[in-house]
Amino acid sequence: MIVVTTPTGQIGRQVLELLLDAPDGGPGAGIRVIVRDPARLPERVRAQVEVVQGSHADPAVLKEAREGVDRMFWLVPPSPAADSVEGHFRDFTEPLRAVVGDQGVRRVVGVSSLGRSVAVGAGQISASLAMDEAIADMGVHYRALCPPFLMENLLGQAESMREAGAFFLALDQDRVLRTCATGDIAATAARLLLDDSWTGQEDVPLVGPDDLSPE
Repeated sequence: MIVVTTPTGQIGRQVLELLLDAPDGGPGAGIRVIVRDPARLPERVRAQVEVVQGSHADPAVLKEAREGVDRMFWLVPPSPAADSVEGHFRDFTEPLRAVVGDQGVRRVVGVSSLGRSVAVGAGQISASLAMDEAIADMGVHYRALCPPFLMENLLGQAESMREAGAFFLALDQDRVLRTCATGDIAATAARLLLDDSWTGQEDVPLVGPDDLSPE
C-alpha cells in the first residue's frame, strides 16, 4: 500500500497519476491518499484509490492513513501565511515522526530542496533539510528529492516578457540558474515508490541539463 500526500497539488497530482497508470502495482486498492477536500480529486481517481480526508499535519489523520502502508510520498505543502517556514515544516514533520515511525512504513520518498551546503539560515532550504534529518531519524529507508529552482515558477514572467520584453530575477545576470520541472520530481518519486529494492537514506538531486543564466 502506498500513501500519497498532496494528491491535488502541483507535484502530488502528477505522482498519483503516474502511479495509477503504472502497469505493475499502481492501480486499485494499493493507493491511499490524504486530502483535505476529496471533491477536488478527479472522478477517475476517486474510483481507484482509498481516501482519508484531512490534513497530513493531523496525527489522527496520519494514524488512519498509515494502516497497512509500507510506502509513502511525503510533501509539506507551501503556506505563505505561516508565521515561520521552520515552524510550518515542524507542524507536519513532528506528527509524522510520532505516528508513522515504527508502524510498518518502510520507505518514504520526500520532496526536499537542493542546497545542503548553504543550509544555515536559508529559509525553506534549511526547513526542508531539517525535515530530512527528522525523517531519517525514524529509521525508515528514505529518499530526499532535491530540486533546484522550478521551471514552472518562471511562468509568472510570461506577461512581462510578452508586453515589455523584460525579465526579472533576483540573481546576477550571468550566473547559472539550475532548474527542473515538477514533472521531473513526480516521475522520480513514482519510480522510487514502485521500486522495493532500494534501501538506506540518500539525497536525489534533480538538476536539469541546461546551463542557463537570466541573461
